[in-house]
Amino acid sequence: MLKLMIADDERMIRESISSLIDWNSLGIELIGTCSDGIEAYNMILDETPDIVLTDIRMPGLSGLELVERISQTDLGTQFIILSGFGEFKYAKQAMKFRVHHYLLKPCNEGQIIESMKDVVKEYYHRRAFQDLKERQKALTHNLHYSVLANIINERIFLQESPERAWDSYSGFMDFFNTGYEMCYLHYLEEEHLTSVLNQVSFYMMEHAPGITVYSIYVKNTLILFFESHQVSYDKLDAFMMSLSPHKAFTELSYVRATYASLSGLIETLTGKIERYGMIYFMNGLQPVPICNYKNLISKIEQLTTSLMQSEDSDSGNASLEELLNTIKNIGNLDFLKQTASRMVIKFTTGNRYYSTLEATEYLMTLNEQTHIEVLKNMLIEKILHIMEQPHENPQCCSPFIEKVKQCVENNLSNPNLTLKWIAENYLFMNVDYVSARFIKETKQKFSNYLATIRIQKAKQLLTEGNAEQIQWVAEQVGCGNNPQYFSQIFKKHTGMTPSAYVKRLNGGEK
Repeated sequence: MLKLMIADDERMIRESISSLIDWNSLGIELIGTCSDGIEAYNMILDETPDIVLTDIRMPGLSGLELVERISQTDLGTQFIILSGFGEFKYAKQAMKFRVHHYLLKPCNEGQIIESMKDVVKEYYHRRAFQDLKERQKALTHNLHYSVLANIINERIFLQESPERAWDSYSGFMDFFNTGYEMCYLHYLEEEHLTSVLNQVSFYMMEHAPGITVYSIYVKNTLILFFESHQVSYDKLDAFMMSLSPHKAFTELSYVRATYASLSGLIETLTGKIERYGMIYFMNGLQPVPICNYKNLISKIEQLTTSLMQSEDSDSGNASLEELLNTIKNIGNLDFLKQTASRMVIKFTTGNRYYSTLEATEYLMTLNEQTHIEVLKNMLIEKILHIMEQPHENPQCCSPFIEKVKQCVENNLSNPNLTLKWIAENYLFMNVDYVSARFIKETKQKFSNYLATIRIQKAKQLLTEGNAEQIQWVAEQVGCGNNPQYFSQIFKKHTGMTPSAYVKRLNGGEK
């Protein structure tokens, strides 16, 4: 239930509102009443009500002063202003503090109930949106964590070239255009690791709440890295240098370095930690070893490469069977997630049947799993499905068919886009000939290809935070000013509405 507090200096009004309305039927619990603004302010701080129904003119603090003070906190309290003064200046001042409900005395029970229903609805909508953003942030962090763990594994144990790593993973993170900071805390004993990580976490939540901090621990050294977000890091440096674990034998030593890109940071990082026998890539406060499985990583890498390159069905089947058996024998959930993301990315990079967005969706689903057997079955099913697809070069089409595809991408927002228009205005060729060649080379009709590209683009826009702008997304993918039509075709191709798709992708409805 939501908690309600009533503030009014007129006793009869307080008691009437308190007793006449069945608050429980509205999903509301009345936690108290106040007779002046100071008492109301203190009760809000103590009881953190979700809704406050307040008069404007009260002793101590006026209702508007109360709203102003509480709006400066992080309580998120919703206000309903109740006043006998109908002057516009009060309503205008209330709206400045995002108060959308303003009742004039005398008001009846029905008016109060309707306002309460509106506030309750608004509260749950806002909370759902905030929860969605938090889930999306958490899932994005998990995806990025897996990508970074894969790269570190490859660079250290498989000696992959940097170019191959960036080609495989550039669809998931920005490795070249964003600056990063890397901090070293030397002489940190393992018994003090959790305490220090907690202190760093609290500091970053307060001073840089939107920044994700990644951490690696090797023998007596904690390495932190995060996206650059300030001009000066003097406060951060001072905080880091002030860290002093209780009962530590040695004083910590702190160094920070700035990198123009994540790729440059990773090259430096892997060069410094590759000599250690035990490396922990911290997932929050949970240390996850990424080096205990060197032989297994190499084996999976070899089998995956063999499957991708194999043209002989017998050898391919043997490699597939061995890979599936290897997956079945893995007993560590975190390691399996790392391995799964590595294989999925490797199998789908450059694959015409799977876009980066589709791989991202699948990896997010994998990272949600908490049961290792479920994860194994999902991964095996995906690998078998991928292997059923023909192995074709994505650039197998003739130049003018590639030009058709490029034209689709450039004009996707055009609701009247047709193959005839492209043939006549871009190719200057007969549309029947273009259509026949398109079907022959792509194994699908143009209409199906166009719909698929539109749905992929819609998915991308929705997952980038545009779920609240369905009409805008519809326009961007060529459905014009018709969100209902867009929702219909989206559901036809995906089996769910755009809003349901976003909820599922971010840990909501399944």
